[in-house]
Amino acid sequence: MYRNSYVLVDEKKLSNNIKNIMKNYPGYKYYFGVVKGNAYGHGDIVVKTMIDAGINYLAVSSLDEAISVRNYDKDIPILCFGYIKKDDLEAAFKNNVTLTIISYDYFKDIKDTKFKLKVHIKLNTGMNRIGIKKQDELESIIKEIKDTNLTLEGIYTHFATSGVYDAYFDMQLAKFKELTSNIDLKKIPIVHLYNSLALVKHNGLEFANGVRLGIAMYGFSASANIPDNKLPLVNLKRKIKLKGKNVSPVNLNNNLKLEKVMSIYSEVIYITEIEPDEFVGYNAIHKSSGHEYIATVSIGHADGITSAFKYVKINGKTYPIIAIYMDYISVLVDKDVKVLDKVTIIGDGLSLSDVASNSHDTVHHLLVSITNRLPRVYK
Repeated sequence: MYRNSYVLVDEKKLSNNIKNIMKNYPGYKYYFGVVKGNAYGHGDIVVKTMIDAGINYLAVSSLDEAISVRNYDKDIPILCFGYIKKDDLEAAFKNNVTLTIISYDYFKDIKDTKFKLKVHIKLNTGMNRIGIKKQDELESIIKEIKDTNLTLEGIYTHFATSGVYDAYFDMQLAKFKELTSNIDLKKIPIVHLYNSLALVKHNGLEFANGVRLGIAMYGFSASANIPDNKLPLVNLKRKIKLKGKNVSPVNLNNNLKLEKVMSIYSEVIYITEIEPDEFVGYNAIHKSSGHEYIATVSIGHADGITSAFKYVKINGKTYPIIAIYMDYISVLVDKDVKVLDKVTIIGDGLSLSDVASNSHDTVHHLLVSITNRLPRVYK
């Protein structure tokens, strides 16, 4: 690592988060660790820590990701959420990858395969991304699959909303129950509906024995706790939003104490003092109001740093970012800052959640936007 800018991944925090989640939500047989997007930008290598902490199934979005993850564990089952072409089923078989049946047409296309493969059926209950939407098609798959080399191991869906201020969650749950009404779910080994958000917001489902853990594992609580004095206001807002609709109750608070697994660091490489009314950055974005010290830090757009990143910390003190370039950022500092001082971009109170709020974006997107130009360093 020749440039001292990097992402620090604290695997102990990752392990503690997983154990904490499993302790607070113990009613599941299968805990899926979702590691798509290079483990949400943390690096596939962390699957070893996940497995040691109790994760017993992994989930990815593509066969390429599955094969990458397989390099770190030869035995744990891996579910691929996405489409795997018929021509690639041999690779899925050789790497012990579980397929998702995304449509009836897809099932018909692969059902004559000679490879013995496990499959999960994805139900489209309202996300309208992928999945079986018709009850007769689902029942046809379950009937016809018995005469193939495919083994039906699981069935699942994905919720589009939290159900806190909407009735869509309940609509999707009702749709799942409708689609499976003629099926004995007890005969399907794994039934998984909840992701991190649904897990903390809703009580468990008696017919589900699996849960998919994504963003929560990495320390971003799927549900920020609400102070007691604000609960009445939240409940009133919920009542107004739902307008008397009969929806299931939600859990506004939880006992999870999660720690952020990722932090980002760089260093000061240059400092200049500028006079009043001088400018800094492209388009002369910053005009000095007096004698100012400007520090150049070796990190920028090419690393995933955007204008939504507002501050850094140097020697425990917070300083504003005043300009961002492809490879650098300019920071308004004071004379206490020196060249080669360590700079905290994320961590020590600087949260990626705040960056997401500044940009009206999601933490999910920001995590995978931190580019691989920043080496991952594992603690």
